[in-house]
Amino acid sequence: MKFILRDKSLEFIRANESHAEAFYKYILTLEGDNENFIVNRYMKISLENIKNIKWNENPMFLALYKEEVIGSVQLVIGKYFGPNRQAHVGEISYSVKKEFRGSGLIYGLIYYALKNTKVSILTAWVDIRNVKSQKLLERIGFKRLGVIEKFMYSPSEEIYTDMIMYFGNSDIVIEETKKSMLKHDLIEDAPVSEKKI
Repeated sequence: MKFILRDKSLEFIRANESHAEAFYKYILTLEGDNENFIVNRYMKISLENIKNIKWNENPMFLALYKEEVIGSVQLVIGKYFGPNRQAHVGEISYSVKKEFRGSGLIYGLIYYALKNTKVSILTAWVDIRNVKSQKLLERIGFKRLGVIEKFMYSPSEEIYTDMIMYFGNSDIVIEETKKSMLKHDLIEDAPVSEKKI
């Protein structure tokens, strides 16, 4: 689907195996970024790791600008309580390339991801140092459940960090992201075909 962000034409897609290399290149652009708190802060990511993503079970959505990945949202579906997976629950993670942060892009990408999946309950884990992400989640309707001390190890920093767990209702998050999209002049345009990048 096409979106217009001020004067930029963006494309939001549901990713699949054919997007692995483009997503990997994007992940590499986030390395060394002190404001980046996605998985590559806590472990080394290889192209092989990306290729092994279960694209159908754990949908990933990408924002493209001029065919380059500039943001991502992934939902890990139903991982709670063992083999009887909870298919209505999705753990959300997200990222945006530095030059697009604060633009409202993340609201549109979360909105698009949730409109294209069937989860009703959302969870999220946030590094306690990531205040911007905490504010984002709370702005779009997530509730803070609590802090787990020294939950995540960061090999590059050689420290354990506290993590905050959040939960949210998909309908509320969709409503709040839509409002935030309008505030940031992010507008849905016409649908486009799923392209390989």
